Amino acid sequence: MDSLTQIILGAAVAEAALGKKVGNRAMVWGAIAGTIPDLDVIANGFMSPVDALAFHRGPTHSFLFSIIVAVLLSYSVHWMYNRLFHKWFGIIGWGILSAAAGLGIIFSTGPTIGNTISGIIIIAGSGFLVYKRYTRSSYTTPDAGVYQWMWMFFLALITHPILDCFTTYGTQFLLPFSSERIAFNNIAVADPLYTVPFLLCLLTAMFYKKTNPMRAVWNNRGLIISSLYMIFTIFNKTRVNTIFENSLSKEQITASRYMTTPTILNNVLWSGIAETDSAYYYGMYSFFDKDKIFKLHRIDKNRLEFQSGLENDPTLKTLRWFSDDYFVLKRKNTDTIEYFDLRFGTFRMKASDPDEFVFKFNISEEPTGTYNLIDQGARPRDANFSEAFSALWDRMMGRI
Repeated sequence: MDSLTQIILGAAVAEAALGKKVGNRAMVWGAIAGTIPDLDVIANGFMSPVDALAFHRGPTHSFLFSIIVAVLLSYSVHWMYNRLFHKWFGIIGWGILSAAAGLGIIFSTGPTIGNTISGIIIIAGSGFLVYKRYTRSSYTTPDAGVYQWMWMFFLALITHPILDCFTTYGTQFLLPFSSERIAFNNIAVADPLYTVPFLLCLLTAMFYKKTNPMRAVWNNRGLIISSLYMIFTIFNKTRVNTIFENSLSKEQITASRYMTTPTILNNVLWSGIAETDSAYYYGMYSFFDKDKIFKLHRIDKNRLEFQSGLENDPTLKTLRWFSDDYFVLKRKNTDTIEYFDLRFGTFRMKASDPDEFVFKFNISEEPTGTYNLIDQGARPRDANFSEAFSALWDRMMGRI
């Protein structure tokens, strides 16, 4: 999920675990811990593009990472709060962690407006709380044991990859025992109906003292509302799967497998893609459509020219693993090919050309017969956001 949602979730579960003892400190530590798994983007500067692609949502999103980091953070924070100069440890520690978390959010997927706002909020908010907490004369050391801190950090960390498992991108939650990407494909990577009510409940809870029962009531409301919405998206997916299967049957398409996933920012408009021996069939369906059917478009695989590389080349094999083999290739010029990941759908709501799909990679074809990932090519969303959003809204409302 997006960075802001992970901050909210981390803060909320930390509050539920330890808020009665340490107050807002639980929320802020939980928010920081909730962003830590996404700091794997720092490795981008030290890895090749293809290795960085495979590393993201990998080791830092595993359950083993959550356990190890929870232990390290709990002992560190408990030690920091119980030293003679705990105020200075607190100020320095909070400063470093807040800056790291904020910058990590800003550059997690590039300095977009949303990421920048989220990063500034966590840095400025943490700075204000640190100043308020450590400069007041009534400051006291948090009354929490190391195991209580450990449980809080574990919950804030582990819920991050669990939430990501419900998206299309997925996570390698079982590393190092399995490299399989777990993706349930029932909620978009950014969904305001999941995030906004959750955020409002959390902000309301913050204004109550830690001893006030209403603080826990509002925090729990946020957790319950978000959980109920997640269950609703799973129910939606079962309905969509049935409609997609009926659409394939109506077109007499026998698919070896298929997947459905919601489009960005909503759970109303869904895309579906089915695979046969020679092609993929892609379509979209909105719950506001008049007819309960996916309008399917055929996309030929066109892999014969690249078959040897697809079976043996490390770069292409990594990309195939990343896209779960839902991909097509297109020659761009004599020494460059384009790799399209079909799982994430289109931004202009059109599937007549692979260029309309969200995820595209430029790959160089070397004279030796090997392939190297150059970069993630320009995407439709990079060209005209307002046009893409307008097309999304119209299609969601059943007007396209």
